[in-house]
Amino acid sequence: MIQLTTAACQEINRLRVRQNQPDALCRVGLQPSSCADWSYTLSLDDAISEGDEVYEFEGDFEPVRFVVERDRLNIIRDLCIDFSEDLMGGAFRFDNPQATESCRCGYAFAIR
Repeated sequence: MIQLTTAACQEINRLRVRQNQPDALCRVGLQPSSCADWSYTLSLDDAISEGDEVYEFEGDFEPVRFVVERDRLNIIRDLCIDFSEDLMGGAFRFDNPQATESCRCGYAFAIR
């Protein structure tokens, strides 16, 4: 099961308001990467496709609906997405226990 931390949910809600899409879903995707097999993508989306798995997160924030393609679940099973800020600014952080390798940026990974 994919997990979102409270900080990640709050940032997604902030982005939805900022982009005037208060009802948008958050979609996580994968794309081929040059420094590892895959890299993560996050985007706001208005639609759920037939092949999507939907997760809902609630807490001390506006509810967040999170979508991922079912055929990608085996690659990102148990993925945890967090949001944190440091001296370089804020960024989403991905902790994927399936990853056996990752690049320095933390966004690209491989499963061997």
